[in-house]
Formats: sequence, structure tokens, C-alpha cells
Amino acid sequence: MVKVAICDDEPAMSQQLKELVSRMLGKRGRESGITCFPNAHRLLVAPMDFDLIFLDIRMPGMDGMTLARRLREKGFDGVLIFVTVLSEYMPDAFEVEAVDYLCKPVDRGKLEAALRRALKRLDLRSAKCLFIRTKNWCRTVKIHDIYYCEVIDRKIYVHTREGVIDYYGKIKDVERQTLSSLIRCHRSYLINPEYLVEYRAGFAALKNGEKVPVAASCHEKLMEQMMRYMEEG
Repeated sequence: MVKVAICDDEPAMSQQLKELVSRMLGKRGRESGITCFPNAHRLLVAPMDFDLIFLDIRMPGMDGMTLARRLREKGFDGVLIFVTVLSEYMPDAFEVEAVDYLCKPVDRGKLEAALRRALKRLDLRSAKCLFIRTKNWCRTVKIHDIYYCEVIDRKIYVHTREGVIDYYGKIKDVERQTLSSLIRCHRSYLINPEYLVEYRAGFAALKNGEKVPVAASCHEKLMEQMMRYMEEG
């Protein structure tokens, strides 16, 4: 089930969007649970288990852009889509990693395209995993939860949102499993482009505050893969 939240201070707009989204997800064979919130405060105090959130920007009290920043600070890692009459905030949407920015009145074709991109991102996030197996234990780690992987003295260190997992293995095996998800940037490092903030002067800066070295031999391939990731994302 796709859990959806709609935050808009106009009840009529919320209801219209709820019906459209429910119908469009249904056509794609997706069950949905949609909850409407009349203001930012109500959404902020609700359980943060939504996959997709639609946000208006101009609302009384806290505006939608500030709300989006607060949601990210609270750890919401789902999909954000803005639905608003204010086109001037579009550049700010990139800051909070919004998938789309729709202007009212909502064009149905653009809404369908936005939902298609949102579902693709959700599916990629939930489907891909790294499978780790040793002599004594095995486990899976979602690619979405991995910042980067490194190898030191035949030991793999998987840096995740929950901490570091270490085990003896080969970086080539990790690369083979995560070929379309993690990017090789050094003979000892693989990074998740989802968390790449900046790349310059031989280092890739990640959202967790760490910097990973990028070998000169990997420069062109990294740039190429990053462009492909951005085009597909």
C-alpha cells in the first residue's frame, strides 16, 4: 500500500487531489491510504510513516517550504511533491529533494507524470538490497540505507544510516551486487549517488558529512554515472 499525505488549507483542493491520486494509483494497481491535513502542525505531529506527501506552500502559520525542511530534519525520507499557486518557490524545491512541483490548477497529465516518477523512486528504494553472508551470519541491507562502502585490509565496512557494518569480503562482490545503485569512485570505495552533495578537488561530499576520495581514473566514469542517475531520478 502507498501511504499518502496531503497538506493543504483548502478542503476542496485536498479532496479533489485525494480523489485524483486515489484513482490514478488504482489504475496502476496500487492500493492507497490517503490522509488530508489542514495545516503544517497537524502533519508534523502525525506518525511519519508516509511514502508520499503533497504539500501546498502558502498556508497559515508554517508555510509548505518550511514544513518540508522540518520533515527532512525529522528524518522523513519519502517523496515530496509541491502543489501550489506560487511558482517562484520552484528553485527551493531542489533543496528539500522534491520530486515535482505542480502549479494549481493541477494539470492531470502532469500529476500522472509526477506520480509515475514518485512510484519509480519508491520501488527502487524498497526493492534493492545488499546481501551480506559470512560463515556465521547473513543479513540484507537496503541500498537506500547505505551511504558508502569501503575496504580496508580485506574487510568491508558498509556505512549506513544506522551505523557501520563490517565483515571480511571483497569490494568487487559488493560492486557486482549493487552495480546499478552504488558508484565506484576509488579502488577501495563505492558511494551511493542518492547521498552525494558535492564532488570537487578529488573528494565526494556526502549528506552524512563525510568525504570520500575519488581517484583520477574514476573521474569520467563517476561523472557519467552521476548524470545518468540524475536523468533517471
